[in-house]
Amino acid sequence: MAVLAACSQREGGAVSIMRSKDGAPSVAVTWCDDSPPRQITVFIEEKESEKLVTKFTTEKGRDHFTWLDPKSPGSDWTLISGDARLVPGVTYRLMAWPDAGKDMYYGQVSFTLADFDDLKPGQINGRYPGESFTRSGFIRYAQDVCR
Repeated sequence: MAVLAACSQREGGAVSIMRSKDGAPSVAVTWCDDSPPRQITVFIEEKESEKLVTKFTTEKGRDHFTWLDPKSPGSDWTLISGDARLVPGVTYRLMAWPDAGKDMYYGQVSFTLADFDDLKPGQINGRYPGESFTRSGFIRYAQDVCR
């Protein structure tokens, strides 16, 4: 999994893949500001073609952390476009940002479905192969990125 950076925006958090507590492949988002953003957008595209796969938003960020199971997003998330069917063998790019995303972003991460194989329920993929975070470790990582 590779972490990419944008040049014109301030990094205000982190985004990564995770296994939810029930084991579903999911997305983890955390931010550095003390108050949650008004809106969070999660965007997944095919990395090579840059073709949109799915885009979701929520207005329910709390406690420096939110997560999304794209196949079963729950009532806090709104599907804006696409559908959440991911297929093996494709490399995806995951991005997240607050509000309109003009001034800040939460990062970009490339992943394949195979990257979920080593994650146990509740674990968030780390920066390096074989590294993983707990929820609190992921929030601390983002706080370090923002300093």
